[in-house]
Amino acid sequence: MAPMCAIGVLLAVSLRQLAQGEAFAALGRNACTHTNSALLEPHHQLKHVIRPRLRTRTTCRSASEEADTQEEVAEVKLSSVTQSTVNLVKNIVGAGMLSLPHGVAAIGGSPQAVVPSLLLTFLAAVFSAYSFVLIAQACEATGESTYTRVWARSIGERTKLVPAVACLAKAAIGCIAFSMILGDCISLMLAPLNLPAVIASRDAIILQITAVVLFPLCSLKSLAPLAKFSLLGVLSNFYICTFVVLRCLDHSYQKGGALLAAAPAAPKFDMAAGAWHAHLGPGLSVLLSILATAFLAHYNAPLFLEQLAPDPKTGKKDKRFVVVSVLGFCTAGLIFSLVMVGGFLTFGSSCMGLILNNYAAMDSLALLARAAIVLSLVTAYPLVFLSLRKQVLEILGDKGDDLAQRPRLMTISLLAGITAVALKLRNLGVVAALAGASLGTFLVYVAPALMVMGARRRGLTERPEGAVGLLARATQIFLVPLGLGLGVIGCIQCLK
Repeated sequence: MAPMCAIGVLLAVSLRQLAQGEAFAALGRNACTHTNSALLEPHHQLKHVIRPRLRTRTTCRSASEEADTQEEVAEVKLSSVTQSTVNLVKNIVGAGMLSLPHGVAAIGGSPQAVVPSLLLTFLAAVFSAYSFVLIAQACEATGESTYTRVWARSIGERTKLVPAVACLAKAAIGCIAFSMILGDCISLMLAPLNLPAVIASRDAIILQITAVVLFPLCSLKSLAPLAKFSLLGVLSNFYICTFVVLRCLDHSYQKGGALLAAAPAAPKFDMAAGAWHAHLGPGLSVLLSILATAFLAHYNAPLFLEQLAPDPKTGKKDKRFVVVSVLGFCTAGLIFSLVMVGGFLTFGSSCMGLILNNYAAMDSLALLARAAIVLSLVTAYPLVFLSLRKQVLEILGDKGDDLAQRPRLMTISLLAGITAVALKLRNLGVVAALAGASLGTFLVYVAPALMVMGARRRGLTERPEGAVGLLARATQIFLVPLGLGLGVIGCIQCLK
């Protein structure tokens, strides 16, 4: 009871501080419009960008002094390799990792299956880092700084809606997944209280939290105050990773364990299936699709390139960006591996789409993990929702002007649609896999390769020569059928 009271107090304090900070945030909104709009790209958000602090004061200055100050501000905003790497890891790691054990379970129940699963996670991290670099190369070749504009310049204006629709759909699915997680976690947290279903059921929770918490937050005129709560996401992900590994090592859910009887589903393992044999089935595509969702941060690649400080010796960013990409995606892959292996070795083929649903309601550490993810998602939800709203208006163009003048009506309409879908869907793993198969594979593998090859075909960048250049061109060509193949097979497997 005490942890739930604490959660309620924290939510109340958060809402009050957000309301108080809204007026103050609006004062500086015009000064940082460009940065904020870039930061609020779909799904995985740059929640807590590390930058040196600036002290400002109101004084009378000449035009030259103002220009010098603006140059200093622009310079300070650039991030070092370390800062950019930390920001990238925080941008990648999120709720998507909670479905990874389900991805392994979709393949089979052999404990040995974690070995090739780890290999696949490593390969996904490497290919994701490479395609992240490809987007940066396309940005430099075209001179554009947004995902959609890079596509339009390198592929063509006629098809620029393709990545725009993909980003919109990804943001919508992100909001749906957040609502599903909130409903699942809070209902399990309230289960020991034996409250009436009309109050404490999953569907009732989703409806209540949407009306009482999410709608007010999504209606804020400025989301700048949410930045102060971004550290919650980092801490919650760290705690969840630690918790999953701890429960795997202490055998609380294994035969004779203290929490086995209270688990919603008993662990189930298939000792007969071998590691490689288990991964030859079609279930392999489910794990790969979830990995595509988990590693998806590519729509923010132009922003990372723009904010990365160049090498002081050469004045270029290319090599530094490669380092940031490799370190960021490999670190995220390590975190994903811990959650994936820890969850699967605890519950085997019984892993649910949201791994936190496998742990007993009476498990005090699981209660804290659910509380951590709830607080994190409540403050992150408006950021994803704002991106969804902006994507809708961008696609509608002039037709959306009237809707933009009525933001409250638009917020209610979008939240109603999102909530209706979240109430209908039950398996987060299927949602994550379907999103990865239909959208993640395109944004991570197909689009970056097409943009670089398109820029080269239009003469915007030079053709790489030599053995390294040949390997690069072959890899880029390989990424297109790879992404399309994974997408088709993944969608078919998820819809079975």
